[in-house]
Amino acid sequence: ATGGKSDTQQRSNKEIEMVGMRVAEQYEKDHDRNPGDVSAENVGYDIKSINENEVRYIEVKARAQTGSIDLTPNEWMIAQRLREEYWLYVVEYAGTDNPKLYTIQDPAMKLSPERIVEAYRWRSDDWKEAASEE
Repeated sequence: ATGGKSDTQQRSNKEIEMVGMRVAEQYEKDHDRNPGDVSAENVGYDIKSINENEVRYIEVKARAQTGSIDLTPNEWMIAQRLREEYWLYVVEYAGTDNPKLYTIQDPAMKLSPERIVEAYRWRSDDWKEAASEE
């Protein structure tokens, strides 16, 4: 590391995500499945992994260390739709030399996430009082 920062501090979120994807893909290959990266397609999961016996739709969440994970509304909806074919792979310590993989089949059945509302809008009912009619 340079500049006094550790490797973990220097790694960006994108790098952490890439580590998570690599760990998940390697796990799939090690278990005789053929993973394909579909993360750019915005389909509610990152990897579609197949072999002659099964299909796994895998959402990968990577953390530099440990902590909670967030699912998008689309990811949660797809998890509820695909049920046992949907897998959540959580990679902790992706910012270290020893990332740890956890797998959850059918997270819609096993998790009880809290809905977090982050997006909001500003609404004005008094806009006409401030406007000049032209």
